[in-house]
Amino acid sequence: MNPLQRSPLYSSVFALALTAVVLLISLLLPPYLESNIFFLFIAAAWLSAWYYGRTGGFTATAASALAILYFYLNRAGASSWTAGMRLAAFVLMASLITWVTASWRNNSRLLASTLSSIADAVLATDREGRVTFLNPVAETLTGWPRSEARGKPVAEILRFVDEKTNETTENPLVRALRDRVTVGMQEHVALVTRTGVSLSVEHTAAPVRDELGSVRGGILVFRDIGKRRQLEEQATHAEKMDAVGRLAGGIAGDFNNVLTVITGYAELLRAEVPAASPLRRFVDEIIYAGERAAALTRHLLAFSRGSSAQPRVMDLNTVVSGMEPMLRRLLGQNIELILLPTPGLGRVRADPSQMEQVIVNLATNSREAMPHGGKVVIETASVEIEEGAASKNLGVKPGSYVMVAFSDTGVGMDAATRSRLFEPFFTTKTPGKGSGLGLATVYGAIKQADGQVTVYSQPGCGTIFEIYLPRVPETVEPPRKGSARGSETILVVDDEEGVRKLVGAVLRANGYDVLEAENGAAALAAFDKNAHKIDLLLTDVVMPQMSGLELGRQVADRAPELKILYISGYRDQAVGAAPGEAPKAFLRKPFTPDVLLGKVREVLDAETA
Repeated sequence: MNPLQRSPLYSSVFALALTAVVLLISLLLPPYLESNIFFLFIAAAWLSAWYYGRTGGFTATAASALAILYFYLNRAGASSWTAGMRLAAFVLMASLITWVTASWRNNSRLLASTLSSIADAVLATDREGRVTFLNPVAETLTGWPRSEARGKPVAEILRFVDEKTNETTENPLVRALRDRVTVGMQEHVALVTRTGVSLSVEHTAAPVRDELGSVRGGILVFRDIGKRRQLEEQATHAEKMDAVGRLAGGIAGDFNNVLTVITGYAELLRAEVPAASPLRRFVDEIIYAGERAAALTRHLLAFSRGSSAQPRVMDLNTVVSGMEPMLRRLLGQNIELILLPTPGLGRVRADPSQMEQVIVNLATNSREAMPHGGKVVIETASVEIEEGAASKNLGVKPGSYVMVAFSDTGVGMDAATRSRLFEPFFTTKTPGKGSGLGLATVYGAIKQADGQVTVYSQPGCGTIFEIYLPRVPETVEPPRKGSARGSETILVVDDEEGVRKLVGAVLRANGYDVLEAENGAAALAAFDKNAHKIDLLLTDVVMPQMSGLELGRQVADRAPELKILYISGYRDQAVGAAPGEAPKAFLRKPFTPDVLLGKVREVLDAETA
């Protein structure tokens, strides 16, 4: 029976109606009921208490007492004392039954509501192991509705397997009932649902005992830990990737110090070797090798995530064409690479290292999509996006853009894969074959450059990535003010002796007076002795004991007008100015003598803010 809405009004109506039905039955069938009429009215009070609690039960008791008094006791000719006693006995018995029934039902409903509200799955059995209760979460996880599962053996509803071996394991609830003990959580256990799907779960099973300690049944609490385990694995993977990134950044930073010395002295040597000398080509090869090594360190530094972008105005045609040899080696011999650059391509403002990383990641993605070979086409174009459908579909503002299209003839992707393509840690590769960060890095780099990336793909039809970056006005490099030579005094601070000697040699050869220091403490001592004649502090950022930034702050406190130039080979060392401060001059390693001289002259000639 499905009760009406639980309220005092409905419970009273139900109790009165049920009492009227019982009265009608007792009046129509008196020969068959005889002395059982009182029990019929007690049944009405019990049913009312069962469905509507104490209100319904006491209402039915009162209505039944009036009916019994009027229709039976008054007409039976019994004495008032006898009728009163019989009526009092009825009311007492009906009230007691109502109170006990309502209390038990309220407790049962409260327990059922509590178990149904728990976020974990709860399943209960009787002492024989037959299912008596499942809360909604348990129904969802097992795939068994409560109505179908009730009365079935728990082993039929719940089947657990070992995640590593896929072998069936003992049901924890069966063991809890058999051994009369609590069975704790086990690792690497999966629940096989009614549909055959395996869910990673953790569980606890225990016997349910009464006041005397006798086992009345069992209860199992379990939860799906698949999402939590995935988040834990992602966090572990992120920590591992961060550690690898820091290692790569550290190696690249140290290598940049070595490259600075190699390329610097090679440039000085080339200036001394005549162009007609047969030795000139050897020097050129050293410089070319240094440039290639510098490109490799840029890739390592781009891999070390968590660093800030270093945007500058650049030509994407130059970036793509410069990466062609590396891309051909990356794609392999069975994949054809076709470059279709548009002449006169507009310029964009982005981080060159990030753009190189974007192209490398897309090339790697295409290679994985073409295990048996294919074709990769990289095309650039200048496009104008007008306000309307095109702007809305691409998700960009109307304006001028530089577009890079990266297409392949691979296996393609379905809609479900495309919808999650740029999610961190999402990958279609088998475990250990991919980090799921490649395309997420692409998306992040393009967004940092205020651009947009779109993808078009169908299974068996290949994939096209289109990258849109805002086109910036053409900028003309301002002419340098006079010669890069000078006569100022420069304090050079670097813990790397080779870099320090190279910088000193280049500056001295161009007329500068140079003071050298190997660390922050030595630099402060040298500055205190020669503060009156030092015009520029040129310091490395990463040094032991005292960083270049701290050195710069202490020197600025002593001489606020002093010019400072920071150098570093570590990408993740921030040298940006705090809000309200003037931007800091910065030169990244490795650098050539010409670049060093130009930057030094630029800082010295800059007007003090």
